[in-house]
Amino acid sequence: MTAPDMTAARERLRLAAETSGFTRFMGTRLTRLEAGLAEIELDLRPDLTQHHGVAHGAVLGYLADTVSAWAASTLAGDVVTSEYKLNLLAPARGEVLWARGEVLRAGRRQVVVRAEVYARSGGEDTLVAASLASIAPVGGRPSRETGT
Repeated sequence: MTAPDMTAARERLRLAAETSGFTRFMGTRLTRLEAGLAEIELDLRPDLTQHHGVAHGAVLGYLADTVSAWAASTLAGDVVTSEYKLNLLAPARGEVLWARGEVLRAGRRQVVVRAEVYARSGGEDTLVAASLASIAPVGGRPSRETGT
């Protein structure tokens, strides 16, 4: 089996990010993309914190949801999240939040993805949230040869 065309997958995600006002508002950056794996990051700005000065839980949920869908899309094409569970593990303090999503199993009807969210402060990363998501393919699967 030929691996998915990651250039086409990267282009699909670029277009999706450009057309998502919320993704643009968050300032999400794609930092790594492989078949079944994605990493993203964003700057932790004051407007993304709650009253204790740490990242709002919704921001951590956004990162887990987004990185899960983006990882799944490398194998399943156009996708939407059907559900996810988020465990908040530690206060998210620092300059940058980043997340890694890794596909555990890709089926025809759902893709199961594990995600971890980290806060980077002073060059050190702290695991602040963990997630398990079910991602649903909504379009045709990408061609293994063209990735489209």
